Amino acid sequence: MINLHGADSTFMISQKHLAQALSQARMGFWEVSLVEKNYMSCTDQCKRNFGWDTTKEFSYNDMLGRILDEDREEMQASVAIAIQQQIPYHAEYRVRHSDNSLHWIEARGWVTYDENGYPQLISGTTLDITEKKELEILRDEMLSIAMHEIKTPLSSVKGTLQILERQSAGQQYNLSPKLLHNALKATERISRLLDEMVAPVMVMAKGISLDKSELDLSKLLLETSQNAALVFPDSKINLHLPESPIIVQADSYRIAQVISNLINNSIKYSNGNPMVDIYVKTTIAEISVTVSDQGMGIKMEDRKRIFDKFYRSKVTGHIEGLGIGLFLCSDIVLRHGGQIAVMDKEGEGTDIRFTLPIE
Repeated sequence: MINLHGADSTFMISQKHLAQALSQARMGFWEVSLVEKNYMSCTDQCKRNFGWDTTKEFSYNDMLGRILDEDREEMQASVAIAIQQQIPYHAEYRVRHSDNSLHWIEARGWVTYDENGYPQLISGTTLDITEKKELEILRDEMLSIAMHEIKTPLSSVKGTLQILERQSAGQQYNLSPKLLHNALKATERISRLLDEMVAPVMVMAKGISLDKSELDLSKLLLETSQNAALVFPDSKINLHLPESPIIVQADSYRIAQVISNLINNSIKYSNGNPMVDIYVKTTIAEISVTVSDQGMGIKMEDRKRIFDKFYRSKVTGHIEGLGIGLFLCSDIVLRHGGQIAVMDKEGEGTDIRFTLPIE
């Protein structure tokens, strides 16, 4: 009796620990009939994964109703492939819970057939992989942003070295020190971007950090414009600056990213007229920088979303881009306590203005 009682207790404890482990892992079990329409049996954890009340019945149609429309068709196609090819079922899709929160589900399963080879049911597991998926998406976004930003300094290095090559051929070395200086600064930017690419994803989840110091905004605008002119030799960039220096507390590297992205966008969407005017105004409370062009412009319906991550207007579809540049500009400016917006403008082109507070 004692030994049997001890064995039963061990078994009960093991079952309890298993249930706790599965609950913590958010793994649920399910079974769907391929013969009886709409029949589905699943554990409470499976219901929780879909944001369903565990006290209520949960049918196959209920489960489909939780999956986002854009993911449902692919999920059903995965089931069909598993049945037709007699292979394990695997799918990842998004579901919306009753509280409107979005969750990622990984589903795995296997098909059971009768003696004649006809599919009878499919059973398996669901696992809430929301945290893992969000980190993967974050990693991909950060890599996309880093790769986008690497293109600009690399183009600057290439343009600089091409000029040095031409000067060397003509024995003209008077500008070489300045050009080499620009090339070295660009390579420093590349180095910093590469460091960010290999940084732990959890650190990046907190967003970009600022390293503020006192900087002369006029000088930064001049340097950034000169680099852009090297990359786009056919462009014309006009600076309209106050006579006195403009001193602000800001991250020079990040503000240079903003200026560079705005200039590059103005030239890229110039519509054959690559002319950019940059205006700077100061008040007691803030400094505003306006990058103005005569290009294709931004439609009114796009202005509210133009700073959203990965958003691209349909009219710009033929022009290469990821929809990251303006999002990055907005993020940097807002972290400095400033604002950025597309301004109303008479005639063709676009005016984008950002502000920085005077601390």
